[in-house]
Amino acid sequence: MSLAVERYADRYVIFALLSAISMASSGVIARLSGIAAAELTFYRLAVGALCLWLFVCLRGQAQQLKQKPDWRMALNGVMLASFMLAFLKAINYISLANAIMLVYLAPPLSALIAHFFFAEKLDFRSSSLIALSFFGFAMMQEFKLDLVVTPSQWPGFCFGILSLLTYTAFLLLNRHVTSSHSQFQRTFYQLLIGACCVLPFLADASLPTAGDWLWIVLAGFFPGFLAIYFAVLALERLPTKVFGTLAYIEPVTVILAGWWLFGEALSTLKIAGVVLILTAGALQAFNTQGQQSKS
Repeated sequence: MSLAVERYADRYVIFALLSAISMASSGVIARLSGIAAAELTFYRLAVGALCLWLFVCLRGQAQQLKQKPDWRMALNGVMLASFMLAFLKAINYISLANAIMLVYLAPPLSALIAHFFFAEKLDFRSSSLIALSFFGFAMMQEFKLDLVVTPSQWPGFCFGILSLLTYTAFLLLNRHVTSSHSQFQRTFYQLLIGACCVLPFLADASLPTAGDWLWIVLAGFFPGFLAIYFAVLALERLPTKVFGTLAYIEPVTVILAGWWLFGEALSTLKIAGVVLILTAGALQAFNTQGQQSKS
């Protein structure tokens, strides 16, 4: 029985890792494509919904998408679009390092809320591993924070906090599902509703060129369809503290992709941060497996 439980947990840990890696691909696609941020966010969500619809149809399960979404799916679609757009607005006013640091307070914040309101108790070990992951993330940013906030930067911090709160809500709402809707339904409607939320920001957008379509498809498939679908799968089964720790694999992937694809410098401090995050993620997964085996 314990072996079956461990394999079951392993599968969802892999889903969480795949979600984080797929999420990270959005930065690479944005940099290589040159498509405006709001437009790329729309394509990511809309084409992601289309990819999921095609996937479900190929499986002969299209009837699963016919049921109307409930309020949780609608709200999560809004949260999904909001945290992406708020982050993009934040970096117009504050440094990228500050904006990213604010957003990645979401995993520890969601674990803390789950501890007090959803009976997902944080013990000393799991709390320490989350803290180590965040510290490793700060190391990858080389602790480059603008601690003095000027009046012109306040809108950026407000948008950053909005991104933090909506990302936290996205994690918790997907973690604590009470409806009978399938993962396909929840992912599809979150992507579709999120895309609809982005539409008002596309008033000045131009039609994509022939050269844009490859990037549009990649954005919809990887950081759209795969990233959100795997996140929905993983959050349904993994404790918030585990998913939150593994979510820091996303910035690890971004850092490594920047070094490999764009020749960006990889300092000793950044390498140490990568190692710390990977170690904390592995220990958190093993810790959860051990607890599940005992239960």
